[in-house]
Amino acid sequence: MRKILNRLNTHTFTPRSTVWFLLFVAALTYGLFFWQRGFYWDEFPWAWIYFRLGPDMLTRTFTTSRPFWGLIYQVTLPLLGPNPWAWQLLAIILRWITAVLLWKILRTLYPAHPKPALWASLFFLVYPGMGQHFISMMYSHFYIVLAAFLLSLYLSLLALKNEKHRLVLFAASYVLAAVNLLTMEYFYFLEFARLLIFWQMLDGNFKPRLQKAVLYFLPYLFIFVGITLWRMFFFTYQNASYQYVLLDMLREDFLAGVLLLVNNAALSFWRTVFEAWLMPFLTIGLTGFGPLTLSLMLVLLFSSIFIAGIYLFKFTSPDSDERDFAQQAGWLGLLLWGLAGGSVWVIGVVPQFNFSMDRFMLPFMLGASILLACFISLIKNRRTQMILVALLIGFAGSRHFYIEEIYRSDWKTQQNLFRQMTERVPDLEKGTILLANDFPVTYYSDNSLTGPLNWIYSPPGEMNLMLYFASIRVGKTLPSVEPGQPHQLYYIGPTFYGNTSNILVVNYSPPGCFRVIDPEVEVNNRLLPPALRDVARYSNQSVILFEKQNQLPGPLYRGEPAQDWCYYFEQAELARQMKDWERVVKIGQKAFALNDTPNDPLERFVFIEGYAHVGDWKKAVELSTTSYKISRSFIGPLLCRLWDRIERETVRTPEQVSTLFQVRSDYECSP
Repeated sequence: MRKILNRLNTHTFTPRSTVWFLLFVAALTYGLFFWQRGFYWDEFPWAWIYFRLGPDMLTRTFTTSRPFWGLIYQVTLPLLGPNPWAWQLLAIILRWITAVLLWKILRTLYPAHPKPALWASLFFLVYPGMGQHFISMMYSHFYIVLAAFLLSLYLSLLALKNEKHRLVLFAASYVLAAVNLLTMEYFYFLEFARLLIFWQMLDGNFKPRLQKAVLYFLPYLFIFVGITLWRMFFFTYQNASYQYVLLDMLREDFLAGVLLLVNNAALSFWRTVFEAWLMPFLTIGLTGFGPLTLSLMLVLLFSSIFIAGIYLFKFTSPDSDERDFAQQAGWLGLLLWGLAGGSVWVIGVVPQFNFSMDRFMLPFMLGASILLACFISLIKNRRTQMILVALLIGFAGSRHFYIEEIYRSDWKTQQNLFRQMTERVPDLEKGTILLANDFPVTYYSDNSLTGPLNWIYSPPGEMNLMLYFASIRVGKTLPSVEPGQPHQLYYIGPTFYGNTSNILVVNYSPPGCFRVIDPEVEVNNRLLPPALRDVARYSNQSVILFEKQNQLPGPLYRGEPAQDWCYYFEQAELARQMKDWERVVKIGQKAFALNDTPNDPLERFVFIEGYAHVGDWKKAVELSTTSYKISRSFIGPLLCRLWDRIERETVRTPEQVSTLFQVRSDYECSP
């Protein structure tokens, strides 16, 4: 360590090293454990549609949202395949490229101020307000569009400097500007910042500079107007996903609309420019991590601060008054920030820090990062500047580490869900509707998990299953759960056709195991969430097919499942449904020999029933009593129903009769 410090003390960093330093920061911020992250949110359905239903279906998927954006997926998906680690690496590289492009733009515009240009690029790279970077397949394509816009800006600046290649550079810039405008709306209005950029880049008096800037901007304006007219009059689905809330309010009550706009703009400014950077400092101790993970986060925090601080202090640049940067770049930052709101406020949205509303931070990142660099440029003490920048970078990195841990946890939870599900449910009847509790995940929904569900159970080219969270779908998306009702739902690209006679109710609440609800026993199970309890009686286990037809997708579920308690529990549950009681008991012997125990008292029920059917009444009572002691009022009624079924399905013997008398007395079962 002493040798490293001595070397750093004698070494200086020039602006040429900035590109590699930005790559190092990107890797440190987003690259840790990249192989332990997966697909999230809409990524899973899109990947399933492309790789199982075909590219044409994915094209159809994007026709009602962003058709030109969808064309980019047609290029990238076959190249990277269904490999989450590859998408995670691509997202890091693209995030780095966008930061480098911002650095190049600011260096070209303000060549005398490399330090604040570096700060702005670093702030943009690690911006802590937008927490969806790890949804890598989706945001790789966001970054591709953002990179196209930034590269368009940079090429147009080079065109102004290079008369010899001006036409070629401008032509390439026009194409990239069109890519941004055609593919999505997030950076749509940022195009107008180009006018100020041209004005700042040109020399001369105010009026001639303005005339030249307008002249150079006219081709971009024509592109903007042309694409806008297409969106307004020819693209049928322009507002299919979002309504123009602000415009509607302005028409109804102009003053109320103006007040809404002012309020949203003020709140957005506070959140995106200031609160986003304060949050990592205020929440550093509220992680909920275990000691090991918390220690790793603190190591990352202090390492980032130390490394960033060393680089910033050793970064050489010509002496200049950084307040000049604030005066010049401040206008650009403010304009970029304000234009970013055009795509957000018009739909009545204010950026928030919670998923999924934090995605609306994305268009504000450019302006907010430049503004923060400008504010720091106003500080007179250079040492204070460097320390503050290093602290901001370090704490922003710790914020991303905190978020990344949740992503990794969600990916693991999702993998465990489907591993356990495939052990319990080898296959499902076509048209089955799964009603589930709200799984303990942040970056998935029932809608998104329907993708991997069909990837596992539906043959290629088909969509046979639908997953609904009972708490938010029953009575709404699924109007009725009474048997015999046909149900149809357009799912992004394909359409699901099912029937309410084929409802399977399941519960997954880790550390408890995945469970198929037993309607006979659990009709009033108070351990279930209320929404799931209300539909428990509709669970039809006959939709489960015993012959396994499909496998877990290899790139997504590598390795063998851990042979833990849940592994054996799922196999025992399946054997119970097949009435293979000898197998239930054999599995139980393996399960109870583990250094593991059930996390839900109902996980013993399958073994209670198994031991009873093979005549081991003592073991059946022992397991029943263990579960009963956990919660007499909650478990007692369920045990009574279970033993009613055991009485009905087992041979009447003196030992059976005495055992039934004992358990009914012990558990206070009603006659």
